Amino acid sequence: MSSYYRQKRKISSSVLSSYLHVLNLTRRQQHDSGDGHLIVSLTTHLPRIRDVYLTIESILLQQVQGFEIHLYISDQDMEALGQLPATLQRQVDRGVKVVTTVRDHRSYDKLVHALKARPEATIVTADDDVIYPRDWLGRLLDGARQYPDCIVCHRGHLLRESTPGSGHICYQTSRSSVQEPISRPLFNLMPTGNGGVLYPPGSLDPMALDHDAFESLAPNADDIWFKMASLKRGTRCFRVNPYNVNFLPTRAANHQPLHKENVKGDGNNQKFDNCLKSYPELMPKLLAS
Repeated sequence: MSSYYRQKRKISSSVLSSYLHVLNLTRRQQHDSGDGHLIVSLTTHLPRIRDVYLTIESILLQQVQGFEIHLYISDQDMEALGQLPATLQRQVDRGVKVVTTVRDHRSYDKLVHALKARPEATIVTADDDVIYPRDWLGRLLDGARQYPDCIVCHRGHLLRESTPGSGHICYQTSRSSVQEPISRPLFNLMPTGNGGVLYPPGSLDPMALDHDAFESLAPNADDIWFKMASLKRGTRCFRVNPYNVNFLPTRAANHQPLHKENVKGDGNNQKFDNCLKSYPELMPKLLAS
């Protein structure tokens, strides 16, 4: 297994900068993204904005050419910041597009704005606290070529009922259970955003953009809401790795308030219940093979 894929460790920004510099010195392999309608989209906020350049640099170093990078920052954060950090401004000068948003949907911002503005594009979401290996984007595109009608990811969990027939999804059970390797698209696979997720055009139901609904039913739980939108659309998900892998985190990964709320607490279970009570027709789809 590649040395890029390892258990999470907190690494200093200076070490990561050196690591990215070494990657930049290597010859870039030509790996065309295809029709040019490819966007890598991510969002950040004040506690992480001075480290997001590390993630973006790893994306700029991908073995793929012909894609755009969009970074979404709320108006409120931009006003508090005053101006972009010099490291990020240099990336803007290299073609990274920074988009300010009137409404701050937090983690949802990495997809909903790009999806609304460019529905015809293939959109790959990324998290702002990860160093992505150089084959990260290419492997997602390879998966999309193999299964063009599917959502493609590097990490994802097979969703399980707490007990058979309960109609209740237990996220902790789904996340911690020993699972068989995945080799085909599935309805019960829920991509997790930190590994990166590729959304082909039309793969999500329009409910994905209903901010009133997702703020009410699944606040700060975009993985769950986008999974519901894929089920409603009838889209399966495919994981390019047989098992989950973890990519190198940046220092910004130390700031994870939502992990405590959603994963360590009962937040994700409650949000699954909220969504499935509002859309009961999705449970049979979720459990379908």
